[in-house]
Amino acid sequence: MEREQGSVVAWAMLLTVFVMLLGTAVCYTAYSSRKMTASYEHEVNLRLMAEGTLQEAVQRATANPALLSDGAAIIAPCEVKTEKGALVVQAVAEEKAGSYWVVAVAREKDSDDWNRHKIVRGRLERKGDAYVWKGRSR
Repeated sequence: MEREQGSVVAWAMLLTVFVMLLGTAVCYTAYSSRKMTASYEHEVNLRLMAEGTLQEAVQRATANPALLSDGAAIIAPCEVKTEKGALVVQAVAEEKAGSYWVVAVAREKDSDDWNRHKIVRGRLERKGDAYVWKGRSR
């Protein structure tokens, strides 16, 4: 009888260890998924901020073509507060082959791990006295 009780106790302990390992795996998966989701959301926010800065720079440049000079800052580096922290955005123009490339950057101001950033660019082409937006470059 003692041998059977010992066997039941051993099986119960093995089952308990298995359930604990399974629970740990589930917790780790949930934690990892949460971290990946937060990272993806942050990347999307950076991309949207960079695209918004590009659109604002294009609007300023088409309204005032004098802003377009090689290497000129259309939007000087400025800090934008978000719910996830501070971002620095800026936009510059560079002339290449008769067109102006407008480049916008959004980057983290301070980061624990590494400094993430997103860069987007688009082209303005001269048509008469004005500039025409030719679209974003991938």
